[in-house]
Amino acid sequence: MQKSVGFEIRAITNQLKRHINSLPVFQQYDLRGGRGYILGFLYDHSGKSIYQKDIEEEMALRKSSVTSLLNNLEKNGLIERRPSSEDARLKSVVLTDKGCKIHEEVASEIDRVEELLTEGFSAEETATFMSLLARIERNIENI
Repeated sequence: MQKSVGFEIRAITNQLKRHINSLPVFQQYDLRGGRGYILGFLYDHSGKSIYQKDIEEEMALRKSSVTSLLNNLEKNGLIERRPSSEDARLKSVVLTDKGCKIHEEVASEIDRVEELLTEGFSAEETATFMSLLARIERNIENI
């Protein structure tokens, strides 16, 4: 019986989540469930106004899910919500100094995992794989 693309993607995603969530830095700072990804997104966009809606779109999550993730990060002192200078109804989401420091720890661990994931792949194979994943993502958006 031939395995389906969707099943394989889901199985690999589950394995990867379990591995990343078991890393000491993720456990120490309770960064499972996308919290670590949010830190990275905010770090990569520091200096720009980032709002909850931006995170929802980036992660393809519902508002309620992102609200819960942000509440946890804020409770742990990793982010702050600040009133927007452009629109007082909006609050920008920014990393705290503690959040930046922890992100740097997380990033080095994620880089190590990325190296393990692509071990034995040529640069061309990695580029082809990423291109195929992008096509699958576009196909999903059209469903």
